[in-house]
Amino acid sequence: MTDPTNVEQELLLGIEAGIAQLFRSGRSALRDYSNGFHPELQPTGFNILRMIFTCAPAQASTIIQQTGLDKSAVSRQIKVLRDLGLVDTQPDPRDGRSSFLVPTPLAEERMEVLRQRVKSDYRHRLGEWSVDELSTFSALLERFNASDPRA
Repeated sequence: MTDPTNVEQELLLGIEAGIAQLFRSGRSALRDYSNGFHPELQPTGFNILRMIFTCAPAQASTIIQQTGLDKSAVSRQIKVLRDLGLVDTQPDPRDGRSSFLVPTPLAEERMEVLRQRVKSDYRHRLGEWSVDELSTFSALLERFNASDPRA
């Protein structure tokens, strides 16, 4: 008879190994997508840009809070994004001392192209999966990510 404790431990180690592989694959995709978005855009800047898209209009403090990056790193990347013509600032109508970050039309155009590419890439990887399998996988990923108290 198999010891349930050993089975659980082996399953947990297998899950950890799978997640480690997922992180490696994700980092590689992030580098590829950020380079495709703009050749001078680093993955950290690309992540910040995606956060700006998600939270727009967004304040730098929101980006810092959501990404866990320090203020100086976020400031440097926002400067790069502005210099590349991917982010603009708009004054906060409630507080003239502060401003919001918004994607530029160029960034919006490139993000739409990227979204089509991402959908194509994932359609290729998951093309054999049924809608039920995709739904289950999506729900389990959401549940797993929500269970991280550091997130």
